Amino acid sequence: MLAEERRFRIREMLSMHRTVTAAELCEVLGATPVTIRRDLAALEAQGLLVRSHGGATSRMSSTNFQPAYETQLGTRNKEKKAIAREAAKLIADGDTVFLESSTTVFELACLLCQRNRVTVVTNSPSIVCELQQSSGITVLCTGGDLQKDTFYLSGDWARHALSEIRVDKAVIGVSAIDSAYGISTSRQAEAQIKRLILKAAKTRIALADHTKFGTQGFAFVGPVSDIDVLVTDSGTDARHIEQLREAKIDVVVAEVK
Repeated sequence: MLAEERRFRIREMLSMHRTVTAAELCEVLGATPVTIRRDLAALEAQGLLVRSHGGATSRMSSTNFQPAYETQLGTRNKEKKAIAREAAKLIADGDTVFLESSTTVFELACLLCQRNRVTVVTNSPSIVCELQQSSGITVLCTGGDLQKDTFYLSGDWARHALSEIRVDKAVIGVSAIDSAYGISTSRQAEAQIKRLILKAAKTRIALADHTKFGTQGFAFVGPVSDIDVLVTDSGTDARHIEQLREAKIDVVVAEVK
């Protein structure tokens, strides 16, 4: 296993358990104690963990708290609408696109109602309701367990549906993004779904307003290289944008009026 893959797995384990032991890492990754110590030292140098005797603890700044869906709908509306306008330009008639359940992606869905020959797959009950009267859009829903506070479908049914599809484009919302750590979210169930969504798409698009940068969530989704395009608003620090572009991510900046 290459060093990059080992360190990815270590971050994934930390996102799930917060603390891991060196013995566990050796067993799961099939690596020697010397190799694991070297990996932990490298991740500590990036500020992602703190080494302790016999293991490591995550340094992620946020917890598994996430505001309710209704609360998120009422925040940063100008930024979300501006991001959605730019993201809509990336969706063409004839596309098959996955729209993840997120309030910013919902704003995008509202702009797609007049499109033709577009197939939308989603795990969002809100997006299903928004597009149900659009004559030019075919809507498919993953099904799954409804997370009532965030209005998000996850669980075994959603994962099974995602494992059997391939789409032209996928659009996900991002609740935390750090160029070194990667993409993360507040809940492990959502992180699992996001990984499957990205895996199912030829072109992977992420939407994130300026408040989501330089932060780390409880559950690790993947490195920033897992996305092809990121759409953000003009309030985002130029330093974050430059770091992503250096990582070969196409960054689109939406001007907020």
